[in-house]
Amino acid sequence: MIDNNVCFIDTSSMSDRFDRAPKIIRRPLKRWAQWRHVKKTLRAAGRFDAALIINPAQIDPQQLAAGLKASDRKIAYLYDSFSRWPMTREELADYDEVFSFDPQNAESYGLKKLYNFIYEDYVADGEPGEYSAFVVMAGKDRVPALEGLAREFDRLGVTDYKFLVQCKPIPGAHPGITFFEQRMSLESVGELVKRSRIILDISKPGQAGLSFRFFEAMASRKKVITTNKSVVDYDFYNPANILVIDEANPLIPEHFITSPYVDVPVQIYEKYTLLGWTRTVFSLQ
Repeated sequence: MIDNNVCFIDTSSMSDRFDRAPKIIRRPLKRWAQWRHVKKTLRAAGRFDAALIINPAQIDPQQLAAGLKASDRKIAYLYDSFSRWPMTREELADYDEVFSFDPQNAESYGLKKLYNFIYEDYVADGEPGEYSAFVVMAGKDRVPALEGLAREFDRLGVTDYKFLVQCKPIPGAHPGITFFEQRMSLESVGELVKRSRIILDISKPGQAGLSFRFFEAMASRKKVITTNKSVVDYDFYNPANILVIDEANPLIPEHFITSPYVDVPVQIYEKYTLLGWTRTVFSLQ
């Protein structure tokens, strides 16, 4: 294993020191503080062999240009589709390599297809789980699909599920869905994943690549019910663990809920760990 010096800049995690400033100048002050932090960090770090930019379309262009200028090799990873965060071919040309989790974007733009990864190794404790099924998602667009799944669980007599949606309450929505407004932390979501037996995955409109839900489930040995048909093309897919449903008419066989989880072969599992993902991105052996 080769040790590397890594400089990690996450402007979204910076505390906002300007909450009490007048609203009209709050955003410019925050951008100024972020830019000052980025310049100071880059100056202290010096030259980089490689820069990995995650979703460059979401980064301030001035900050992005500074990071690329300080790096010999420029790599981008897009974990959102162009339907959500578009990039022009000219912008993509700034990078030596561009990886995309969306297979359609990768094919259309000549990018390298790359899955997401297991960002945490869960410790399976052998407990059956407090909830039969769990999902947390943001926005109301996918609520109708979630209601269909709730009715299907009800039909099977399974009511100990936990469905969370971050948006304002929708009048008349299925009573099994809980609406909330405050964003949940990754740690809170991870704990609920551990306490559940099945994870639900409802694709966003225009999404083709796999969400992190599949990798959370693989790490914690949980089954998945999904509307994403492209999962059948991946080597970790096993119908014993992953059920692909029709969003308009979800049908869940009872045996899928009651049968045990089947472990993913070690060599396949390791491919989807953060270490395996990093080796692919940086072309490491």
